[in-house]
Amino acid sequence: MRLRSLALAASTLTTLPVRLRGDVSPEELRASTALYPLVGPWIGALPAALLCSPSPHFHARYWRLRRDRVTGALHLDGWADCCDAAFAPGRSPEQRLALLKDPRVGTFGAAGIVLLLLGKWTALASGPFWAPLLAAPIARWAMVWTLRSFPAARPDGLGATLAGRVPLPQATAILLGILLPLWALLHFPLGAVWAMAMGVTAALLTARFLAARFGGMTGDVCGAAGEAAELAALWAFVA
Repeated sequence: MRLRSLALAASTLTTLPVRLRGDVSPEELRASTALYPLVGPWIGALPAALLCSPSPHFHARYWRLRRDRVTGALHLDGWADCCDAAFAPGRSPEQRLALLKDPRVGTFGAAGIVLLLLGKWTALASGPFWAPLLAAPIARWAMVWTLRSFPAARPDGLGATLAGRVPLPQATAILLGILLPLWALLHFPLGAVWAMAMGVTAALLTARFLAARFGGMTGDVCGAAGEAAELAALWAFVA
């Protein structure tokens, strides 16, 4: 059962070719969120390995491989959708929710993608090579925390299934089980604590702002909060 939950978490957060037998129940989907931090090291391992490369083109390879082979730019898409919908002037929460479903990328979404990628790019270039190994699990835990902390904006969809009913204590225990050995191995505990604090703060501020705009939590809001948490955690290591 635990392996099925891990496979479900991996299929939700990445483009790995994971096959699940049978239908996935809402209870299974909620239980799998506890393992989101466990998927983080796989997502962070690729940029960490590429940052060790002596090639001057590692950044371009990182973004291409991460987009196509690991995450499929899933949360980046949520970030762009949230930027377009949240900053559109003179819209009601219902109208903003409708904009989230628009597949087109508008001006705010394009600007948000550029700023986010530039922020991550410069943080990766300036920080230690192992920073993604710690930032990625923190960001995936922040997504679980966001789902637990805000009500759903719609009566259906991912937000309605997960909002307020995800196993945050289990996710926190798994996150600490990942981070503590890495902290000990890297001899940098204070920096990791600072990164976690910055990641959680960024996720809180992002999710609170977006939830106020949309009237609650959606899957896009969850992804955007994770992106904000990862960016903040990466920059914490630079600082």
